[in-house]
Amino acid sequence: MNRSLVPWVVLAIAVALPFVAGDYWLYLLALAGAYGVVSVGLNLLTGLSGQISLGHAGFFAIGAYVSTIAQLKYNVAFPLALVIAVASGWLIGLGVGFPAVRLRGLYLAIATMAFGISVERGLYHFKGITGGPYGLTVNPPKILDFAFNTPGRMYYLVLAIVVVTVLFVANVVKRRPGRMLVAMRDSELAASSLGVNVPRLKVMAFAVSAALASLGGALYAPIINFISVEHFTLWLSITFVSMIVVGGLGSIAGSFLGAAFVVVLPELLRGFGGHHQLVYGLAMILVFVFWPTGLIGLLQKSFDWVASRIPRRRPATPISEAKPT
Repeated sequence: MNRSLVPWVVLAIAVALPFVAGDYWLYLLALAGAYGVVSVGLNLLTGLSGQISLGHAGFFAIGAYVSTIAQLKYNVAFPLALVIAVASGWLIGLGVGFPAVRLRGLYLAIATMAFGISVERGLYHFKGITGGPYGLTVNPPKILDFAFNTPGRMYYLVLAIVVVTVLFVANVVKRRPGRMLVAMRDSELAASSLGVNVPRLKVMAFAVSAALASLGGALYAPIINFISVEHFTLWLSITFVSMIVVGGLGSIAGSFLGAAFVVVLPELLRGFGGHHQLVYGLAMILVFVFWPTGLIGLLQKSFDWVASRIPRRRPATPISEAKPT
């Protein structure tokens, strides 16, 4: 099969899934889609531009709470609440991205981790608005009079936003901004000598990544119908990092593979009883050790291996070159 057809086959399978999968699996896949939106933004930041963030749970929380509060307390329609959540993440990402101009590596990771913890504590402190540990109940989203009040409908809503997100990020990666990000990741000095405004590019990468994390949070809230501060801890930020490493650094498809791995695999391992977390941890270690390019690298190698064993038809000999008998 031609590799260019793979995305269309995957999309066709994704559209057909609600006809064969139960509500619980659709719920899990919608959750993986929301996490995947965050992961693809984090991959843009870490995989392409080389900046490490341990604070994306903070942006994720901002998207979830801004969208929910806008709908619950100000009767804002869901599409507009989604836009407000993304814009909030973008603006706060601009502010958080400025330290990235001077910090790198472990120092940047710790600075972003402090941001994530600050957001978590802020959710506790402003419990009159956020509900603190008691949380907020989230109503099913509506577009006009159509309510996404079933797992199947919510799955299709998330799928539509995932498709738009993938097209947007793919467009960024293939064009000049994507090439500048890679150049900056490989060598900031070389990128600067080629005319790249490195400080500005770092801040913009951070802002885009934060906006996508907020978009994922705004999708996450109606999927689980309830949000509280316990959902947005440092552990979630670490989980987002593990998603992009398991899926494949710098890969759009790998971001969603990693999200699906983290969400779906623990459910598949329930048969191991109390040991399923141990098996899950071993599975992650195996991926890290044997497939450093992530699941997407493993899939690409498998695809090439299968393709190399499919006999190809020889081109027909032109009549003019055929030897007379």
